[in-house]
Order: sequence, then C-alpha cells, then structure tokens
Amino acid sequence: MLSARNQLSGEIKSISRGEVTAEVIIITSGGVEISSIITLGSCVRMNLEPGDNVIAVVKASDVIVAIGSDFVISCRNNIQGIIKKIISGPVSNEIVIDADGTELVSIITQSSVKRLKLIENMKVSALIKASNVIVMK
Repeated sequence: MLSARNQLSGEIKSISRGEVTAEVIIITSGGVEISSIITLGSCVRMNLEPGDNVIAVVKASDVIVAIGSDFVISCRNNIQGIIKKIISGPVSNEIVIDADGTELVSIITQSSVKRLKLIENMKVSALIKASNVIVMK
C-alpha cells in the first residue's frame, strides 16, 4: 500500500527515451492522458514498454488547482475537471476533482479555497508537473 492519494491505473501509450530521462505517456482507464518524466535507468530497470499496464502515482499535495484552462504554463499535465467535493479543514482542504470519470485529489490551503472562490461543481484545472508523477508497474 502507498500513502499517495492519487493512484491512477492506465496503460502506457508511448515512451520517449533520452540520454538521462524518459517521458512516459499513460492513458488512464477513464481516458485521461498523464505524462511522467522518470530516469532512463528506471525505465530500463522496470522494462517499461508501450501497452504495459501501470499506475500513475501522485501525492495530493502535488496537484495544483487552477481556474480556467486557457493559460500558458510549463506544467506538462493540465487536466480539466469538475470539483466533486470539498472537505474543509481549519488549515487545509481536500479538493476532489472528477476528470471525466478519473478522480484526482488535491490538498490546498483554506485561504486558497477562499481566494479562488472554489465551490462544488465548478470547472477547474488540475496541474501536475510530469516529474511529480511516479510510475508503478
């Protein structure tokens, strides 16, 4: 078992190998495309190939919530969804996002929820750096 909240099952769509790293593109069972940057050594050690079933693992604290989708950003994963649920705490909130059947969870501060005026059923973007996506086989 892992403590990371986001464990997204999928299939490797493609792998681009470089000298040091590899970009692994995963399509989740819900059809969401997720990019992961891992070391080439890990890619070889795990014997990753297109078509392999894997799990994309992302800590909830690594999921950034943004309003809208029309912005320029270096973050490789920009996943559109709807806020399904907000669980409020005194300091941090858990934001559950439904991206066409793929559920993502983000932990953000209470002040960010208020500043962004986040509410349930609101359209948002879940932003995840590709280097924060761990591939598990």
